[in-house]
Amino acid sequence: MLQNIAYCPILYTRVAEMKALFQLPATSKDRMFPVLSARPWPNAKQLSRTWEKIGEAFGSRRFALDLDPTRRLSSSGKPAAEQFAALFNPASGYAAYYEAVEGVPFAIPVIRISEDGITDLEGQARHIERIDRGAVLRLAFTGSVPPLRLLSAVIERIADLTIFVDMGWANDLIARELWASQIIGQVANIAPETELVVAGSSFPDTFASIGARGTLALAERSIYSNLVRRHNSVALVYGDWGSTRPPSTLDVPMRNIPRIDLPLPGQWIFFRQDKSQPSSEDYEDVARRAVGDPDWPRGLNLWGTYAIESTAQGLPGAIKSPGIAAAARINIHLHRQAFFGADVVTGDADEPFTDD
Repeated sequence: MLQNIAYCPILYTRVAEMKALFQLPATSKDRMFPVLSARPWPNAKQLSRTWEKIGEAFGSRRFALDLDPTRRLSSSGKPAAEQFAALFNPASGYAAYYEAVEGVPFAIPVIRISEDGITDLEGQARHIERIDRGAVLRLAFTGSVPPLRLLSAVIERIADLTIFVDMGWANDLIARELWASQIIGQVANIAPETELVVAGSSFPDTFASIGARGTLALAERSIYSNLVRRHNSVALVYGDWGSTRPPSTLDVPMRNIPRIDLPLPGQWIFFRQDKSQPSSEDYEDVARRAVGDPDWPRGLNLWGTYAIESTAQGLPGAIKSPGIAAAARINIHLHRQAFFGADVVTGDADEPFTDD
């Protein structure tokens, strides 16, 4: 499943992520196998709109179709919300979920796990065999190592399996490295040929202390390098959350403090409204500082860099909200990580950008 794949991001199907994915060069997408945590598309009446958006963004490429649990109990009243909630029903080995996956081209099922473990593994296995696309086991951080028997049972029952060791999101992600290492060690002892991805997110949740310009190293990359050295009997593939955090479950309005984020291969650079200036900076001012920075990647022909440069020049397509700023950051980050360590990282010069 991961042959010729360099990068396995875990993404929610929020507007920013889907726009960033849609605007990626085809060469970047070809090097990726993402887990997409689906949710009903905003204001859509039918859940099928989400599947359409995924197809528009990622094309004819395989991806793992997971579910966003934060949208399980939506009160929107639209049919899409009811259709989505039905996918969490464990009846008949999560038959509703697997039927939905089967109807989405190129989607790979993600084995459903509840708080009590895997419900009806045998029933799920039969669905997986019927669909015949393989399966993904996503082990999310819980603070404790999943029991060896759970891993053994899944590896023994599912022939075509890829395991995502997902450390989740944390400001101190490195503290979860041991948790991931223990799982990888278990898999290495049981079936070292199993495809393994290690992922997580250290993208910050506060920027008040960074000032006008701040940097932060990608803990995900450091952890991945450590695990590769420690577990040389397995082939690990790098993953992360695409420079995002989990969705908020609180109705807290987002403060629109202009900020432009510049992803580099091993760190993020944050340019934030400089409050020490006599007049408050807007997105154009902040983008102008970003583009003029010594670390600005000149010649990186991506939609994300185009959006920031357009903002700096006051052109159409400019960033005017946190959502578009996030989409630009995610777009650059995904491309950078897809080509991490590769010679060609400039993007596709012949592909026009769209501003829709």
